[in-house]
Amino acid sequence: MKKNLPFAIVLGLMLSACGSRIDTDVKPKYETKSQMPLNASAVLVKYDFNPTVKSDRSDNLFSRILVQDVEKWVNARLRPAGQAGVAQVVVRDASVIDVPSSYQNPQKLEGKLDIILTLLDARGALITQGEAKVKQDIAAPKNMTEGERKELTKVLSIKLIDALDAQMEDVIMKIGSTLPLSSPYPR
Repeated sequence: MKKNLPFAIVLGLMLSACGSRIDTDVKPKYETKSQMPLNASAVLVKYDFNPTVKSDRSDNLFSRILVQDVEKWVNARLRPAGQAGVAQVVVRDASVIDVPSSYQNPQKLEGKLDIILTLLDARGALITQGEAKVKQDIAAPKNMTEGERKELTKVLSIKLIDALDAQMEDVIMKIGSTLPLSSPYPR
């Protein structure tokens, strides 16, 4: 009987670890970074997309989670530092879809973000723009509950925002975050 005791302890630990299938203790990396100044008097977020609905209507709910996280990212990372003009963050896609499982591929959730950052002068004329497209996926447990799906979507959203943040840092460096708004740049 004593020989089975270590086995029972190991089995108990394994089963207790399976109780929580999703690690939700994930924080966005951008929260520890400083703001990126843009030569504009305001930063606005616009939406130019319709969520893709491939499974049930809950996809719209999870797209809203992504949109809220984009807004948090914009407020945390982009700082208006100019006297005139507007920086617009246009969200062209923010979607989460179920990718069904097959014999070779487990079930997963796939998320996409497609963002354009434009700098407009005081008259609304385009000065410059850059874009970022990110796509991430995360394995999903079989027969997950709606609550687990929501928690998994939050984790996926953080992965997407972290990837977006890395790309947007490069975009802002390329387009120049402090271009003079009075300069005549080609359109």
